Amino acid sequence: MQSAKIIIWAGLAVLGAIALAFVTGLINPQEKVNGLWLVMSAGGIYVLAFRFYGRWISQRVVELNDQRVTPAVRLRDEVEY
Repeated sequence: MQSAKIIIWAGLAVLGAIALAFVTGLINPQEKVNGLWLVMSAGGIYVLAFRFYGRWISQRVVELNDQRVTPAVRLRDEVEY
């Protein structure tokens, strides 16, 4: 299961890199840019950024912790806003 996830993420990264190469003109520079390549490259980059950069932010910057008590539980003032 772990190797399948790695293969899927690597495939998505390669697909996004190829799409970005078409958009920037590295592959077939004389051809006009197709909108599908632009959408695929943006989508690939966004998904990879959400997956890996989001994890980094949640672990290092925000330091999320499921054991931490929320203010609603801690204060218990029975006030609904």
